Amino acid sequence: MPFLYFNIDIRITIAGKLEFYTAHSIKIESSIEKLSDTAEIELPREFKNAVQQDSSVSLEQKRLLDFMKVGDSIKIEAGYDNDLALEFEGYITEIGAEIPTVLKCEDEMYILRKGQLINKTFSKVSLKQLLEFIAPGYEIEAPGMDLGKMTIENATPYKVLEKLKSDYGIRAFFKEQKLYAGLTVDLTPSEIHEFNFIKNIRKSSNLVYKTKDSRQLYIKAESMQKGGGKTSYSFGTPGESEVTLHAPVNLSQPALKEWCEKYWESKVFDGLEGSVDGWANPKTTVGSTADITDPNYPDGHRNGQYFIEGVTTTIDGSDGIKRENKLSFKIK
Repeated sequence: MPFLYFNIDIRITIAGKLEFYTAHSIKIESSIEKLSDTAEIELPREFKNAVQQDSSVSLEQKRLLDFMKVGDSIKIEAGYDNDLALEFEGYITEIGAEIPTVLKCEDEMYILRKGQLINKTFSKVSLKQLLEFIAPGYEIEAPGMDLGKMTIENATPYKVLEKLKSDYGIRAFFKEQKLYAGLTVDLTPSEIHEFNFIKNIRKSSNLVYKTKDSRQLYIKAESMQKGGGKTSYSFGTPGESEVTLHAPVNLSQPALKEWCEKYWESKVFDGLEGSVDGWANPKTTVGSTADITDPNYPDGHRNGQYFIEGVTTTIDGSDGIKRENKLSFKIK
C-alpha cells in the first residue's frame, strides 16, 4: 500500500509584521459552549530567528517582549507543503515568563471583553437588534427572536453575551470576523465534510453509538410573557436527566411546545456520540456538518450527519495536524 508523506508548514504573524515559522506545539480550541476561541503556542526552547518586515531578525539573547506585547494581533496559518490555511486569528492575552515560552491567545471576543461598559434599557428588543447595539461594526448572523424588555447595567459586550447564554441558552461565537448567535438547534449548519471509517478517521476517535432509550431527557421550558406572566411546557421522561430552559419571550403554548420538542429531538436520537478525529483536511469548523459513513455496517444504521459543536486543532511532532471534532445533534 502506498503512503503519502507531507511536510507540515506553519506561519505565525504578530502585529502584522513579525513572522516566525516554527513552534514546538500549537493548540486551538473552538466550541459553541464557550464564547471565545483560544490558542496556545509553545515556542521551541532554542527560539532564535524570525522575520520582521521581510528582513531576518535574530532573537538570540533578546527578550520576546521587545518584539511583542499583550494585545498584539496574532494570526496562525498551517498546512502541508506550504499550502497554508488560516487556523486562528485573534490577540495575545498572555506571554509566559518561563522557558519554553508559551503564548496564550483569544479570538475577536477579546475586543468585546475589553469593550466599554454599557448602560441601556430596552422596552423591547430582538436578539439581532441587541447584538447590533453591543457589537457595532461587526457583521451579525442571528435570528430576530424577541427577547422582550431588557436592562443592561455596567456590563461589557462580553458580559451581555454571557447573560444571553445563561438566561436564554443562546450561544454566540465569531467565525471569520462575523458574529453568530442563536439557540443551538436553530443554528444553520454550514459546509458538509465527509468522514469515512476506513479512509480518513483517526483511531484516536472517541465515538459511541447510542440509542434513544439510553439518552432519555426531561425538559421544563418557560417563556416569559408581557406583563410578568409565563407560559410553561414540559416534555420527556420524568425521573431521567432534567433541564430547565428559558425559551424566547412571548411564545404561545403551541409555539413553546414546538420549540421544546425540537430541542428534545436534538438531544434524544439513535446515533453517534463523542468526537471524530481527522487530519488537516477536511478543514472543519464549529457549525459545520460531519457526514459520517461506517462501511463496517452495510445496513447503514451508523451513518449520519451531525452538527459539529467543537473543534480542537493540535499541531505537534507526534500527531501532525489533528482535528478533534465534537459532535452535537444529529441532522439526519
